[in-house]
Amino acid sequence: MRWDWRPLAGFLVGGVGAWAAGLTPGTSALLGLLVAAGVLLLSRLDGTPDPGWDRERLDRRHGARGEVQDLAWAMVGRDGRIGERVLRRLREVARSRLARHGMTLDDPHAQSLLGTRAVRTLTRTTSPLPTVADVVHTLDVLDRLGPRRATPTDDGAPTDD
Repeated sequence: MRWDWRPLAGFLVGGVGAWAAGLTPGTSALLGLLVAAGVLLLSRLDGTPDPGWDRERLDRRHGARGEVQDLAWAMVGRDGRIGERVLRRLREVARSRLARHGMTLDDPHAQSLLGTRAVRTLTRTTSPLPTVADVVHTLDVLDRLGPRRATPTDDGAPTDD
């Protein structure tokens, strides 16, 4: 290890400069120590920033299956019911899936497409929040809904494009 002369030089420059400015020798020595401590601190600091974590960025389409799966792991609260955050996210996914089919949650045809239990889970605004079983059912219904719009055939039965 090499001996670092910079703090000593800072002490001498600070102390001699203060003594030349007319301060007492004790005050000059104290000021020299202060300058030496500053030089020592600055010489030990590393100015390069720490490298950040390389995170893999996945390009996901809005309302894709991965969003539904991300919800599944964080659903259960302490009381066995889901939290408001998960319910809000579930509603976003449902709106996206229904929009692909030309519907909203308020649409009367949404209940025939999703079912009463899923619509009740998605539109609940009062306590108690839905149970985990209700949310799992709703996730299954949204997953079966599919990413594409159902178009009616000539006989009126819906088919996937």
